[in-house]
Amino acid sequence: MAELMAKASLQVLQKGQSVSGTIKKLTPQEILMDIGAKGDALVIEFDKQNLENLLANLKVGDRVTATVISPESEEGFPVVSLRRTLDDIIFKKFEDLALGDEAFEVEIAEATRGGYFALTPEGVRGFLPSSQVLGNTLNSGAKIKVKILEYDRSKKRVVFSQKATAYVTNVDSIKSLVKPGELIEAQISEVVPYGLFAKIEVGVPALNERKRVEGSRPELVEGFVHISEVSHERVENLGALYKAGDKIKAEVLDIDSANRRVNLSIKKTKLDVFASVRERYKAEDKVSGTVSDVRPRGVTLSLEEGVNGFIPSDKISSETTYEVGQSVSCEVVDFDDRRRRLILSPILKAVPIGYR
Repeated sequence: MAELMAKASLQVLQKGQSVSGTIKKLTPQEILMDIGAKGDALVIEFDKQNLENLLANLKVGDRVTATVISPESEEGFPVVSLRRTLDDIIFKKFEDLALGDEAFEVEIAEATRGGYFALTPEGVRGFLPSSQVLGNTLNSGAKIKVKILEYDRSKKRVVFSQKATAYVTNVDSIKSLVKPGELIEAQISEVVPYGLFAKIEVGVPALNERKRVEGSRPELVEGFVHISEVSHERVENLGALYKAGDKIKAEVLDIDSANRRVNLSIKKTKLDVFASVRERYKAEDKVSGTVSDVRPRGVTLSLEEGVNGFIPSDKISSETTYEVGQSVSCEVVDFDDRRRRLILSPILKAVPIGYR
């Protein structure tokens, strides 16, 4: 009677059903579970990486949840999968790493549009955006330290950041450390054709002496100066003006939440000489300048630091030529606010033949 009652208590399994049980055997050759069926359930994992992860994360006696693949095999025992349990274990690790702001190692698998695919030690494939890479291009097989920026258990999606190992990347934390309008000192980390990347040390008094928490440890926030925010004048070659390691003073424009950094402006910390140019120069004023550029469309003169003049080609006689460094006397004709320059006309010392 007791044997009949025991058999009656055994659960009837269905394919796809979730069942709980205890690990009875755990070896590279065989994993068995007691799930309350008439025989031990065999755990099947065809993927070598999944098998290695199960062996690394489970032990005999652990109670886990499995999914029924076959209620009864030809040999008479149930066959189950621990894939969902394994996903739970792995993503619980990701959650702990993210909450603990811990760095760990990944291996670069391949480059892709906008970044790289990287593999965790568990074999999970995640995305490392190019904007979150420190320094140079990464090669396949390279092993680097990263932190987790985002993870989504339902989509099995993980986003890594190498920069997070050096910089504060939590947007809320950045907003608490750096404020728009604040004056800061920073050190250039990289010069690119379109701007300057910089390291901002936070947790210490800023230039305008905004108070920080006493005893706080200095941290780094990444800053970026777009080429249009470097100077009031047009800049074409940043590499000729700045290099990695240079110190700069800048004003915080805003927080770039998408790229987890701070947008900066150098030109806002400098006097805009052209802003008062109409007060110092009037139409028909006689001025002198030095030729700084000669092109088919006209000649550019440097009148003073931060103020340029331009002689259009239609105001230059065919007999007249200019060379860089030459001193030229002109008359102010107009103001080109968009290009931030004065429009000039050369003062003729002698009327050339055919000139009107």
